[in-house]
Amino acid sequence: MSAGGADTRTFRDVAGLLAGGVAIVTMEAKGEVRAMTANAVASLSLDPMLMLFCPAKKSRFSGYLADMRQFTLNFLREEQEQLSSYFAGGWRQSAPPPFRFVPSQAGPRLEGSLASMGCEVERVSEGGDHWIVTGRVITMHRGVEPYRPLVFFAGKYRSIDVSAGSPAPDLTQVLDEPPHVFYPH
Repeated sequence: MSAGGADTRTFRDVAGLLAGGVAIVTMEAKGEVRAMTANAVASLSLDPMLMLFCPAKKSRFSGYLADMRQFTLNFLREEQEQLSSYFAGGWRQSAPPPFRFVPSQAGPRLEGSLASMGCEVERVSEGGDHWIVTGRVITMHRGVEPYRPLVFFAGKYRSIDVSAGSPAPDLTQVLDEPPHVFYPH
């Protein structure tokens, strides 16, 4: 299927220009820890605090969604690139990279991650060839500094200079954002 003549490769290339963090999604299913790499992760709401992630329908992880009650989003540090490859199914070494899951209120949490958010499942919705899993945040964990996230941009893992930047507006107290209307010249 195409949009205005574009193919899926072009879509992936253009969508990949939106830089995003990389997370390992974990849950316990049938007495075992299940995990997958995801970059389709987003905050959805402040009140209530909601997060979402989007696993492919054809993924093994999606086979456990019907029984999933809780999950944890583990945001990766730049030095955890190997874990991203491992949990995405792209690891080609005989032994996995070192990692450890520790218990948390929402199930297994990846030790050493940049941060984690544990969620209770609110809803699983259709989203084309993916599922949209929405969860209510019930626990949060912030790892130790320095906070240097693993970033995915234009099909590659990247790191960012966290020392540079300018403050963004704090929108937590905005009650009603005014409409923004633009007129062509």
